[in-house]
Amino acid sequence: MLVGLLMVDFTYGGMNNPHHDLMEDVRSILGLGMDYVEITVEWPFSWVDSILPRVRELIDLASSYDAFYLVHSPWYLEVGHPYEEVRKGALKVARRVLEVASLLESPYATFHPFTPGWLAALKEKAREFNVRGFTELVSLSSEMAVQVLVENVDHGAFRSPSDIRYLIDRVPGLLVTLDIGHAFLNGGIDKLRSYIGKLGREVMHLHVHDNDLGRDLHLPVGAGRIPWKEVIEEVKGWGYRGTVTLEPHVSDLDYLRISKDKLVTLLKSPSD
Repeated sequence: MLVGLLMVDFTYGGMNNPHHDLMEDVRSILGLGMDYVEITVEWPFSWVDSILPRVRELIDLASSYDAFYLVHSPWYLEVGHPYEEVRKGALKVARRVLEVASLLESPYATFHPFTPGWLAALKEKAREFNVRGFTELVSLSSEMAVQVLVENVDHGAFRSPSDIRYLIDRVPGLLVTLDIGHAFLNGGIDKLRSYIGKLGREVMHLHVHDNDLGRDLHLPVGAGRIPWKEVIEEVKGWGYRGTVTLEPHVSDLDYLRISKDKLVTLLKSPSD
């Protein structure tokens, strides 16, 4: 399912809402014609304890659609916390997320750097603790045949392509989820180009949503100010072929289909 893609084509998925019934969201997303669901393994309704009793049901459901799963950890997981006891606790939680990823046969699990403002004020320390945390994550993931990806969050101590490059260079085996919506925060198309230039070979997965270029709004594609025609031209030049999770935070999941249709139309459009 991850091979044989057309040149500069995408494999599309959607992400569930952890405040909704998991099975209902998965059925709805796959029913829209998506190739996969990226399950955010997150409290309250799609946490590990909610998923484990339903693993067989989830696998059977994906199989009925010829689909698959990716996994996303809670965005707030404190894997780079300066208190060792807290960091170790977060890594125990991360292990459970990776176990779910393994059971669902997800090739990737995406994690955010831990970079709240109070820690990011000491940028080098924030980087150091995240290197420790992600080194442990990669070690854990190697036991389960799941690739750990770090997502660009574009705030705190990880607000630029160079900041994510810092992690990649210091954590062997760590690869990248490039969030295009985040990449446009306070930087625009030039910042996206910088991400592609500095990290393009390490990017395994994309997240896509729109915003006003200053706030992380998670809007449907076309509902904000991101110049999607330019984005697609950059992607065509880059030659990315892989998974794209449509990540608008909406109650009406039909906006996933609308976002996908817009991207498909742009991909098929001839370059100027």
